[in-house]
Formats: sequence, C-alpha cells, structure tokens
Amino acid sequence: MGLIAPRPAPFEPLTGESPASAAGVAGLRVAILDDQAANARLLARFLQRAGFTRLDTYVDPRQAVLDLERNLPDLLLLDLHMPGMNGFEVLARLRGVIAPDDYVPILVLTGDLDRTVRQRALEAGAKDFLLKPFDPDEVVVRCRNLLETRRLHLELRRRNDALAGEVVERTSALKDALAERLTIASALASPRAQADPEAVAAALCTELVGLSGIDGAAVVSFGGSIATPLASAGTVGRRLEVGHHLPRELSAGLIERTSAGPWVEENETSDVAGLGDTSVSGRLWAPMHAGSEVVGALMAASDLPLVGDRLVRMLPTMLEYAAVAGANLAPGIAERYRVDGLREELTGIIDQGAFTPFFQPIVDLATGEIVGYEALTRFRDGQRPDRRFADAALVGMGAALEVVCLTAAVEAARALPGGRWLSVNISPAVVTESAEIAGILARADRPLVVELTEHVRVDDYSALRAALRALGSDIRFAIDDAGAGFANFRHIVELDPDFVKLDIGLVRAIDTDPARQALISGMDYFATRTGCSLIAEGIETLGERDMLRSLAVPLGQGYLLGRPAAVH
Repeated sequence: MGLIAPRPAPFEPLTGESPASAAGVAGLRVAILDDQAANARLLARFLQRAGFTRLDTYVDPRQAVLDLERNLPDLLLLDLHMPGMNGFEVLARLRGVIAPDDYVPILVLTGDLDRTVRQRALEAGAKDFLLKPFDPDEVVVRCRNLLETRRLHLELRRRNDALAGEVVERTSALKDALAERLTIASALASPRAQADPEAVAAALCTELVGLSGIDGAAVVSFGGSIATPLASAGTVGRRLEVGHHLPRELSAGLIERTSAGPWVEENETSDVAGLGDTSVSGRLWAPMHAGSEVVGALMAASDLPLVGDRLVRMLPTMLEYAAVAGANLAPGIAERYRVDGLREELTGIIDQGAFTPFFQPIVDLATGEIVGYEALTRFRDGQRPDRRFADAALVGMGAALEVVCLTAAVEAARALPGGRWLSVNISPAVVTESAEIAGILARADRPLVVELTEHVRVDDYSALRAALRALGSDIRFAIDDAGAGFANFRHIVELDPDFVKLDIGLVRAIDTDPARQALISGMDYFATRTGCSLIAEGIETLGERDMLRSLAVPLGQGYLLGRPAAVH
C-alpha cells in the first residue's frame, strides 16, 4: 500500500564524524524488499537524498531471497506483509545464511498495530521496525542508526579478534575491561522497540548494571534548566528519584557539569552540590547528545574500592554506550518536554483566563436581520484557536480548555442584544464526558444552539445522542463545517441536527462554480425533507451572498455580514 508521503526538501545530513553520516553511507549496500514497487522506489529516493548510493530494490520476495542469500546487504528494509512469501518467511530464510558475526540489521516496515506481530518480527531476527504511515526523515535516521550499530559491532569484533591472542596474558583488570566491551557490543546491537523514553532508559540501565563492578545506573534527561531521572537500576543515590524533577539548583549544576564532558564524582570530592551521598562510592557521568545538543546524561555508580580509577577505565565504554543511548532517546525526550511545555502553557492560559470570547453575527440572508451569534475564542497571545484546542487535546486538557471558554462565552453573551440565539462550539468528546456542560448552558439568558465540530471522529453515536438530549430539550443542535470534516454526511444522518453549517470551502466563490451550486441545491433539498436549516459560513462578497439567496440558503455568516468582535 502507498503509505509513504514524499517530501520535497532534501534531507539534512546528521552532524558529527560518524561513518553513518551522509558521506559515510555512500558505499554501503541497502536492499529494499516491498511488493509495492512505488513504495520501494519512494524509499530508495528518500535514501538517495540522504547520501545512500548503493540501493537495490525488490518486489518479488522469492527472487529477492535468492539474490540476498548469495550477496548479503549491509542493511535490509523489509515489508512484513507480501503475497506469496511474507516477511516472516523471508526472515526465516535469511536467518539460515547470516552468521552471528555478519550482523546484517533488518528494519521491518508494517502497518499492523498489533504489538504481537512486531514482537514476532523482532524475535525472528529483525533489529527494529517502523509503523506505516511514517515520516521519511525517520526512515533515514533509523537506517543510519542501524548502520552505525553495525559499524560498532564489526569494529568491536575486529578489535576483539586482534586482542584474542593476548587475552590469556592480560591482567585481571584487562580481562574485565574486555568483558565489558563485549557486553556493550551486545547491548548496542539489541533492538530499541519501546516507544516511550522511560522504557528505553530502563532497558539501558538494566544492561549497565549487568557489567562487572557496576552497582547502579541511571538515565537523566535535560529539558531547559530542569533535569529529570527517567529510569534507574541498582543503587544510585537518594536524590535520583525516577519521574521527579531535580531541584533547580541541582539541575543547573548537573546540566552545566555534564555539558562540559564526561566526569567522575566521588562522594568526598563531589563538585555538584547535593548529588554526593554515602549510598555508593562514586559515579561516572557521560553526556548523551542529539547532534551538538546535550539531551541528558548516562550515569554508572560503583561501590568498589578505588572507584575513581575503576570508573575512569570505563570511560571509553560509557561514551560509546551514551552515544547510542542519546540517538535512541533524543526524539522521545524532545517530545516529552514539548508536551510538558504545552501543558504548563495551557495551565497558565486557563488559570489566568488569557482569552476573550468573540461573537460573529448569524444573519437572515433574505432580510439582513441578525438572528443569532456564534461564540468564538481568541487567545491573547495571538495563537490560532484551532491550534490551541488541538494542543490541549494532545496533552489531555481539551475538556478543561473547552469548559472555561464555554463558561466565559455564556457569561459574556449576557451583554448581547436580546432576542437573538447563541451558538457555541463543543467537541463530541466533551459533550459525552463532561458533567459540567449542562450546568453551564443552563445559565444562558437566551436560546442556545450547540455546534458539534465536524473534524472529530465519533465512535458511539448512540452515546452522543443520549448526551445531547441530557443537555436540555430546548437546546438545538448544529453540525459544523459540513463539506470539509470527518464523515460529515454520517454526522448529519445519525444526529438529525436543527442546523447544518456549510463550510467556507463550499461557499468561497460559489457564484462562479456551477458544480458547487448544484451540490448546495442538493443539500437544500435534503434540508427541506429533513426539517433542518442551512447556514453558510465565510460569506465575503455580494456575489456569494446573492448566489446563496438564489439557492434558497436561509442563513449565513461571514466578514461581509459582520466580523467577530468582543462584546464591548
């Protein structure tokens, strides 16, 4: 299926000197197996823009397996669901020819939301997966990360092979160091299938504590001037409590110290006030980067004697580990702090009432008389209302923001001229889930129309109908944005509204478009048969108004008929 959308802008190469950068990937062979030729070509185009030059695409899985068994690629992108031979069969065939030391990473592509399907793919030999539809930039980043992991694996294999003849003569300390490097190689090669930063961080900490002499590990994320422990394992110290922000002064000291580079702290010589305690002898901190930005720190704690020397010897291992940890965690950390920032910003808007109700006239097109007003919200920081409400829904504050805006609109509408009804916008989820709506609407001093936004999916129409009836028998209902939103005709049929609002996309330049004129004529016939009234939105010219009149649309609103304004 064609589930990938191309982007016109070229990809930016990753920063740094890693061989997985745009220049370093040119000589690596990437195979793409997808029975949809368009998908395979599109993936190849994304990778070409990112600097990949050796790309082989396959649409026939049986022919692809024969070729790949003879000539293994450096990386394989594999669609799971294909006719004839599915991705699981391909994985099984390739597993028989890929030696453990070869390490050929396989990135599976799937639109299946079933977690067990993805887990089966990982257990069958895949190293990572992407869900369709996916971001083309993410495809490139995942490919580079897998190739970088492969490079580290092969480099460590070569290094360990070179050292194998000398291991017997090495000291006990050197043997321990080699064992650590082998453990880290295995950890770097393991897939990072978890979606949230806490799960990835917990897996990293568990792997670190498995190393000899490491009694505790923690991952701390940085956002602005705040440091937050995401996960820990073993003994880490009483100040590193997962999920709780470190105090501001302590956060600032930790971020500043880690941003300067890796460092070792022993309790008696700790230079970050408040971190030192007697639970462990010392800690090694390694910065995690996303490009040039430090997004967090990886910490290993030990209670061994002479802990400082011990941790310093671990420094190269920790830096490699932190590099891969940063690549895996950076997107999730950035999104987490973005959501936290939105939540804090919206809390301030709600607490301070940083918005103003605006009202736009709804006019009888035949007489020009104002028959009602639609309540709208304008935020004082200038942010678009649809963006604000979408952000609120994203962080779980959609109902809270709608309730305070609705309350303000009902109160402000008392100053409007009498004899006109008030139309208020409410999302279906708030109607069904908020117990406050009925009480707020009951305080209105005029007839009410509740507009249900047309851009939100409704999964249970019977529950929505019951919730609408519970608002009061004298309240009328409208379907907003008909012609533009989600399943608008089903909304109209299922909810039997009193009003259907024609979206601005239908109204704009209606006087010059016979096709839309015919469509609105049909909607007028439907309205007549079902007993509802049409309201045209976005009327801006006399030609649009006159054409809507001739099409028997009774009501309208728009800049020609009156701009939204505050009551005063």
